[in-house]
Amino acid sequence: MSQSKQKRLEQKRATILATAESVLIKYGKNATMGDIAKALDMDKSSLYYYYKGIPEILNAILDQEYYDFSVHINQIRKENKSHLDVLREMIRVILEFYHDNLEILLIILTRIFPLFIDPDTKEESAAINAYMDSYREANVLMLEEIKLALNRGEFKVRFSPEMILQTLRGAVFGVCAVWRKYKPQRDEIPRIVDQLLAMYT
Repeated sequence: MSQSKQKRLEQKRATILATAESVLIKYGKNATMGDIAKALDMDKSSLYYYYKGIPEILNAILDQEYYDFSVHINQIRKENKSHLDVLREMIRVILEFYHDNLEILLIILTRIFPLFIDPDTKEESAAINAYMDSYREANVLMLEEIKLALNRGEFKVRFSPEMILQTLRGAVFGVCAVWRKYKPQRDEIPRIVDQLLAMYT
């Protein structure tokens, strides 16, 4: 393949990936090659010339974004620092990466957790929809309590109420992830809750 043809091919692939990012964020796990082709104003069969399917497009997008990220994290771990400082640096790099590549995070979340991202998204399962309605309502109530606690000085942090809510929700998901390997006795839950809230008091 000539150098000029190779360059045109790479440019076309880059254009496809840039458009695919917005389509994948918009449609999440329901995105199709047809959606991407339509957004590009090209025939779907032509799109298959460049990429064989959604998985290949996802791999191309994620691989090119994650390479420098993983190299940076591994470099930090090789530096002569305390484990706490390494952890601190890793979290900083992760947050900076998500800040600079928010669309990548959105693609991942919309593929895995579409119901958490878009309140208008509905599943075929009535039970899942009922759960999500309950989850969102709990968020509203928790946010109200957080605002009250902040106003009364019960929380000592300067985070916004929304930040406290989201970090608490994230911590809860983290706890549940750990429970896949080790689930404590039910009566230990209040102590875990106290530990989570200690981050803010």
